[in-house]
Amino acid sequence: MAVLLVDTTYFLTVGILGRDPFWVESSTDHVEKLAPLAQRALAECGEEVESVEVMAGPGPFTGLRAGMAFATGFSLARSLPLSAGGLLFAEEIWARKEGAAGPVAAVNDARRRQAYFQIFDEGGGEISSMDISSPPKIAEACMALGRPFFLAGLGGSYFEKIEGALREVGADFESLKRPAGSRKWLESMHESVQKRPLPPVPVYLRDADAIPLFEDKKDAPSEISASNLLWSLF
Repeated sequence: MAVLLVDTTYFLTVGILGRDPFWVESSTDHVEKLAPLAQRALAECGEEVESVEVMAGPGPFTGLRAGMAFATGFSLARSLPLSAGGLLFAEEIWARKEGAAGPVAAVNDARRRQAYFQIFDEGGGEISSMDISSPPKIAEACMALGRPFFLAGLGGSYFEKIEGALREVGADFESLKRPAGSRKWLESMHESVQKRPLPPVPVYLRDADAIPLFEDKKDAPSEISASNLLWSLF
């Protein structure tokens, strides 16, 4: 019996526990590629799926909704149990597998020059709660540890900005850049679900980019139509 794991917290990763996953280094086309890749993972596995596990976040709005919607629909269609886990805790677990022996600052790209982050102690305990902030503010939180630590997360420009902010304040740290997909990452996701399960609900930590039409406009038309739609943009 197999466990299907889904991660759309930024890049897309989907696979069967114990096997090499499929992944796409893109944060914009989860909806189009998730189902086909999951189908390939299931076909190569050749086993019946016994449960579904998904990363609940934190992460960008659209990606999280795509992953959670797929995992929920798949589990309902096959009457399978669905479990969720926290991305940042999974990053901490992955960092331990990579040799991290001190505190771990786990991060994920939040766009808008910000990142999601959480700091864990040597035993995986939470030093800070999940939060979202700028690289300089994240550097301040890490410096408050007063000792060497590890920075763990997907590589990318956001990660490099955090590294730069840490160097500016003289932080003593080591970077662990996680690849988009690997067996070790699937194992870390699974372990995070088993140790600290979360409700299968997306964790955003920030409102969606979209806003209601005509918000805060006193003379908004009573109905939305093609003729007045452009009015709402100005």
